[in-house]
Amino acid sequence: MLDQVGNEAGAEFGENYQRILANVALYLVTANSSLAGTFTFQKEQRTRGGSYGGLEAYRSAALSNVDKLALDELARFIKLETPTGSENLTEGELLNIARDLIRREIIEEKLEGKTYYLKARLVADPEQISQAVNIVQEIDNKIEELNRARSRAEEALKQVERLEQEVRIAKVKAEYVKRAEQGEPEEIVRTRELLDEARRKFFRGDYHGAIEIYNALLREKKEALECNLYRGSAYFHLEEYEQAVDDFSSALELDPFNPVAYHNRASSKVKLGRIEEALDDYERAIELDEDYAEAYRNRGITYLKYLADHEKAVADFTRLIECRPEDRTAYFLRGCAYGKMHRFEEAYDDYLKAAEAMETDPWLYYNAGNCLLRMGRYQEAIKSYTRAIELKPDVASFYHNRGLAYAREDEVDEALEDYNRALELGRADAKSLVIRGFLFWKLGQKDKAKEDWERAAQMGETKGIEFLKQLNGL
Repeated sequence: MLDQVGNEAGAEFGENYQRILANVALYLVTANSSLAGTFTFQKEQRTRGGSYGGLEAYRSAALSNVDKLALDELARFIKLETPTGSENLTEGELLNIARDLIRREIIEEKLEGKTYYLKARLVADPEQISQAVNIVQEIDNKIEELNRARSRAEEALKQVERLEQEVRIAKVKAEYVKRAEQGEPEEIVRTRELLDEARRKFFRGDYHGAIEIYNALLREKKEALECNLYRGSAYFHLEEYEQAVDDFSSALELDPFNPVAYHNRASSKVKLGRIEEALDDYERAIELDEDYAEAYRNRGITYLKYLADHEKAVADFTRLIECRPEDRTAYFLRGCAYGKMHRFEEAYDDYLKAAEAMETDPWLYYNAGNCLLRMGRYQEAIKSYTRAIELKPDVASFYHNRGLAYAREDEVDEALEDYNRALELGRADAKSLVIRGFLFWKLGQKDKAKEDWERAAQMGETKGIEFLKQLNGL
């Protein structure tokens, strides 16, 4: 083994450095052949000033490197001999174990001028090495057992939380049954009637009316958990997201294990742009209810829309599909995520599954058409865009993309008609003008082509400028 000290600083200090070379022959003797052998160590050092310091200085420098060499070899051997590879002990800890096993003997040494020679033997008792390997294995086993116990404890804690939640629900149900059997007092009946009326208003979209009832009940300190949950939802629908967050936080103070409150607060925080906080709340909702489909849906949408983390969006939508395989809109969402990742075949397959329940949704056919266009299946893309246009004939992008599919099929008249319609509907973007100008050019209508390219060039589109130069012969 060769450890060579570099020469990068030598030129800077000139002749004040003296060259010192140490050669060391090392014998590491044990009963195991993989540790026995001869190793040659060489080290070149530089020192400022006259002498290196005599025999003891040479010996100290050489032996420190000899010891390191032997310790590294023995530590590596212990690690290899341990079935688990000693995954739980650091290199430093293994070196400390090796250090206790080795005895060093100097056999011969001499100093000739500025060159020092050392022959040494390092002896390690095979039985002690075997014991050390067993000890390391035992430590590994204990650490693995501790990790497994910690994992079981964490799972048990989650189970306790779930059981606590189930106990609370059971108590509520028991109290409800008890009241039903005994006959409810007039005050409880009135509260229940107000809650039912607030809920009817909520589902009719009369959110202000529902909030008024919840405010009255909260002033009377009646059914605070339900009132905060529903009033928060009403505020959410009114786009008063700060108030919604406050209400869902109040609900969580009353019931810290309520997954609905975490989910709804997360959705409100998304609207406020507090994305990282929202992800924490979605995560907590899923921890409390691992089959909470809406949490996977809305967290996936957050990854897709706000973070462009398409991999995580696909994972959440896949989990949503597992929870609700009958929900075909979940396939649409996953298709959107696949499309963003340019995985167009998978996206198109998901859109086909979504079509079973979304056959009247124009955006489904538009997205499917985009996949077909990118896969080069232009005639199928045209059919898909046509279906989107039939369902919603006033969207400029539907005509724009169908026009592009027509152009790829060299159906110039149809493509031009679609671009005219797209521009009429307000899609006066530079790229549309460049493409329509190109279609005019193919039909021999150079003046119209020039007009479109000039407009595109004014909007900063470089292709418009390039085509104008070609048209003008520049």
